Amino acid sequence: MAAVIVFLVLLLFSSGSEVSADGNVTLGVTLNLTWWQEAVFYQIYPRSFQDSNGDGVGDLKGITSRIDYLKDLGIDCIWLSPICRSPMKDFGYDCSDAEDVDPIFGNLDDFKELLQVVHNKGLKLIVDFVPGYTSDQHIWFQKSVRREGKYTNYYIWDDGKLLDNGTRAPPSNWLSIFEGPAWEWNEVRQQYFYHVFLKEQPEMNFRDENVKWEMKNLLRYWLDLGVDGFRADAITAIVTASNHSLDEPLSGKDVPPDQDDYLDHIYTQNQPEIGPILKEWYDILDEYTEKDGRIRFMVLETYATHEVRNSLYSQGQGNPFNFDFLDMSRPASTREIYDTIMQEYTALLPGKWPNFVLGNHDNNRVSARNGYQYVDVFNMLLLTLKGTPTTYYGEELGMLQADISWNQTIDPWGLNFGPDRYQNFSRDPERTPMQWTDGPHAGFTTGNKTWLPLGKNYTSLNVKVETESPGQTSLKMYKQLTALRKNPAFTQGSFKTALVTDDVISYQRQLGDENFLVVLNFGEETSVDVSSYGGLTGTVSVFTPSMTSLKTGDSVSLNNLKLGVGDSLVFRVQPSSSSEIIG
Repeated sequence: MAAVIVFLVLLLFSSGSEVSADGNVTLGVTLNLTWWQEAVFYQIYPRSFQDSNGDGVGDLKGITSRIDYLKDLGIDCIWLSPICRSPMKDFGYDCSDAEDVDPIFGNLDDFKELLQVVHNKGLKLIVDFVPGYTSDQHIWFQKSVRREGKYTNYYIWDDGKLLDNGTRAPPSNWLSIFEGPAWEWNEVRQQYFYHVFLKEQPEMNFRDENVKWEMKNLLRYWLDLGVDGFRADAITAIVTASNHSLDEPLSGKDVPPDQDDYLDHIYTQNQPEIGPILKEWYDILDEYTEKDGRIRFMVLETYATHEVRNSLYSQGQGNPFNFDFLDMSRPASTREIYDTIMQEYTALLPGKWPNFVLGNHDNNRVSARNGYQYVDVFNMLLLTLKGTPTTYYGEELGMLQADISWNQTIDPWGLNFGPDRYQNFSRDPERTPMQWTDGPHAGFTTGNKTWLPLGKNYTSLNVKVETESPGQTSLKMYKQLTALRKNPAFTQGSFKTALVTDDVISYQRQLGDENFLVVLNFGEETSVDVSSYGGLTGTVSVFTPSMTSLKTGDSVSLNNLKLGVGDSLVFRVQPSSSSEIIG
């Protein structure tokens, strides 16, 4: 076992980071938090949560029928992935009318009913806001193709390069994230248009004031309907360099030249104009908050460095997603997990709030990245860290992915890379239907098919079985953790790392007399001594299902704590003698 590292450094969380010689940190108490800082967020991918009409695709009425489950789960806010009217080339991220609901999900009345039920249950709801691009079937694009009035420059158009033989070529080497050139020729307009993703998703031109107005108007539309905020899609790509002829340099990564990572995106990502655009959006949220006192929230999708994320923080109510857990090695070592946590804490600008995400609709599930035996410990980590957590639907069960063949693949990202490479890019495996029961189609639909195959082991890994099991289960543990998180020690309290080895991460969460010790085993079987962080014994508050001999309230020795693979616990311990820091 590696030598134990004891952390002695104290810092004021609201006033920046001070790091010890070992690179270790303690975060002080943070008071006066807003609802989104204390909330547990839960992402629903609407196609996959619950089907109400038997067509094999999830819908709004299906989600409404499961709100009691979400309330009982202990989450506070639902994030709803796109439900807009769409030709579904990218399953709703290609909106043809962002102010309407696609019939596959229902209609606007169904959405209003869902929102009302959510609010009646004391929960909140945020929706996806997709500002960077539309479907090529959107009326704006059709008018832009025909150069009609103000719509002429709604999208990024370019004549391209005139070659010696009289033909035209794309203006630059810019690449699409979904593979290949990002420029597509339009015969009607006789120009190239730019697309970050599919060619059916033309990119909007945020250098046009009319486009900026349209996006602000869209925010107001959904705020008027009553949503509590937004998750803004692909923010770092909404503005490109004004000079489209600038070739991006090679990244030096060992990937094929048709792959997005082949280039360093200095002209198509993270442009300086993004900040002022975001400020205008946050001003709109603040405008609605001033009207009725209800704080509105926006979180930004940003697969980016801490430096870039810090540049996107606003004075408004929101922050950029921290996806660093998704970028770790597969599987990640304990030290890498710890370093990833500390990077979030130490890189934040003064006064900004941390957040953590374990998965989403674009990334493999935790079980696929790190092994099923570690799903529970990752959930315990997520829900006991200081900062806002986001859970992807089904992770509370430890859902496994499906084995999806090339012939079953429907995700355009996977399809674009062909049968030899599709498995490296397809997002189908993490989007499989929610597993409610051990019955036909896992209780997801009453129809005779599901839009994607079900995940592995759904007959034993589902809500019904995990609820009715006499022992501890992943679902029961998750509920216990969300309940425990209501204790201010986990939302406002200090965070002080207790011990880190090559297997174990442990830390204290404390506010006043409420003092908890979290011990997480990400490695193999091990024994640890954590008695110096709260006394000789601790009272078990929550434990992973792998620890079959335990029950809540047990008194456990902390000077020789034996842990199997993935075994993890939260203890209530005596208050620390060290004074607290109020940030």
